[in-house]
Amino acid sequence: MIDALRQGFVFGTNSGVLTTTGVISGLVQTNISKLFLIVSIISLAISDSISEGYGMYLSKKAQNISDQSNGPLYALISLMIIKFFVVISFLIPLLFTKDLKVFKNMTWVLGWGVFLLFILDYQLCVMRNESFLYYFIPHIGVLLFVIFLTKYFGNLINKLK
Repeated sequence: MIDALRQGFVFGTNSGVLTTTGVISGLVQTNISKLFLIVSIISLAISDSISEGYGMYLSKKAQNISDQSNGPLYALISLMIIKFFVVISFLIPLLFTKDLKVFKNMTWVLGWGVFLLFILDYQLCVMRNESFLYYFIPHIGVLLFVIFLTKYFGNLINKLK
């Protein structure tokens, strides 16, 4: 049970940070409103947490076809919950300001994403007794690559209109 919960937590946190950072960095290349950003992030939180949770469930069922435990169900639930809240957490600045500047200049998005990945990677390296940098450096590389690609295509598509 604990392994399945942990698997959902790790997968959901990682996916929530990378997906939300990518979506926001692409969206802010256009003229978006506060309402559009909120609807986009809430839609992402709902649809992606459910689809990935169920995908994890099916994957775990297929991984060991003789396993009759509730492990896949625990992984589904933990992934759905953590991913939903990680994605929604990117909207925190909107509780304090109506200005989208912190999203447009990516300070909040990048800072919050790095913070969450730091915590995830720290927990993982402690559990596995491995180097923190072994997890953190590749994670930052993937995060920056996602931001680069989504900003590039956001700009490109914005110029087409």
